[in-house]
Formats: sequence, C-alpha cells, structure tokens
Amino acid sequence: MAGHTPRVAVVSGTSSGIGAAVAEEFLRRGHTVVGLSRRGNPDLAERPGYHDRLADLRDGEAVRAALTSAADVMADGVAAVVLNAGASPDPADLVKVDWETAADTYETNVRTALNLVQATAGPLKQNGGGSLTFVGASLANGYRPERFAYAASKAAMTTLMRACSVEFADDGVVANEVRPGPVATAMTMAGLDSEVNDQILRAINAGFGTDWLKSPRTVAEWIVTIAEFPSNGPTGQVFNYSRKVL
Repeated sequence: MAGHTPRVAVVSGTSSGIGAAVAEEFLRRGHTVVGLSRRGNPDLAERPGYHDRLADLRDGEAVRAALTSAADVMADGVAAVVLNAGASPDPADLVKVDWETAADTYETNVRTALNLVQATAGPLKQNGGGSLTFVGASLANGYRPERFAYAASKAAMTTLMRACSVEFADDGVVANEVRPGPVATAMTMAGLDSEVNDQILRAINAGFGTDWLKSPRTVAEWIVTIAEFPSNGPTGQVFNYSRKVL
C-alpha cells in the first residue's frame, strides 16, 4: 500500500472518540482522510488533508452520496477503510432485554459496516488493493450476558470481516479486526467530553494492575498500523488487545 499515491483512507464515526483519533493518526502518517459521521468534526475539518462528510451510515444511499461528494479526493481509489461507527445500548438483564433494542443495535452497528463495505469495495479495487479494518469488541464472545445486544452485533461484524477476507482476496484487499478492549471514550466513561490524559489513565489502571483502559490515541496507532498491512499480509484475523481469551 505504501507505493500508492495518494494514500486515501475512509474512516467512519469520526465525530469523536476512536474514529476521530484514527483520522488524526492517518493524517499524521501522511494519508488523505475522508471522515464520515452524523455530526461531523469541525476541528478535524480545519486540518489539511481531512475531508468531513455528514451521513447517517445506516442509510446506504446517504453513504454513497457522501462518498460521491468526495469523488475528486478518491479519484485514484482508496487505500484503507476503517469501520468504526457504532453504538452500545445500556446493559440489561438478559431475560428482560427487548428485541427492539437488540434489533436497533444490530441495525446501527452491522448495517453501517455493510453499507460502508459495499460503498468502498470499488474504490479499494481501483486502488489495486487495500484494507478493511473493523473495530470490534471482545464482548462478541458473549461472556457478559447483560451486554447481549451489543455483543451479538459485534459477533456479526466479525463474521462480516471474515466474509470480506474471502470475497476480496483476489482483489488484494485484506480484512481484519481490532478488539481494543476498554477505551477512554464517552461510550465507556459516561459524561466524558474530552480525552483523558495519561496521568489519569495511569491512576485508573493502577487499580487493575495492568494497562487495561487505553486512550483513543493509543488504540488509533494499533488500528492504523493494521490498516497499513500490505495486500499479501494477514487477512481474516482478529487482533485482540482486550486481554480477554478469544
């Protein structure tokens, strides 16, 4: 992938958290970035090389329209796609969780990923190969029953990732998943509206005796490194940073 110029990355869920950090890391490494989110990211929009596009990723037509509006940026194709957008409902007693919650979570997480895969398959092939990198969760293993709705959607995304690794193998497109474990974002720390500094993270982690909670910046470095795998690199793999047995 390093030989393709320009290197364009498409990242979903860039309004905050992991997605915003991934976009920042791609920019730092010299990529042009097309960021997709419902709310946008005004700060990133001011950065050279970043192209902010608003879209509800559950809507396939909206995704295609957003990418079409960035056609000039992607004229030579796309080198990397990071599928990060998603949502996590509040924990609920398994015997009381309603199907509507589970279905909505599946719709939000899996449909957004499928829409983005379908919309970027062509630009990835046009680039001569590239990568699809899914942001997963160790909870997909089902070890927390109260998180069933979220876990089931993430398990489906793992299946989608592996299907992509087979579907696009002859096109030089690798597909892999990163399971980062707990990350200091608003999804895991209620009320958080900015990045937690390293000193606070160290204090929190002291109680665990391990580097359990991570910053979005740290996780972004792992994700982008895996997204930069060559077309003959690992594919269909789950890279587990969560310290939970797969």
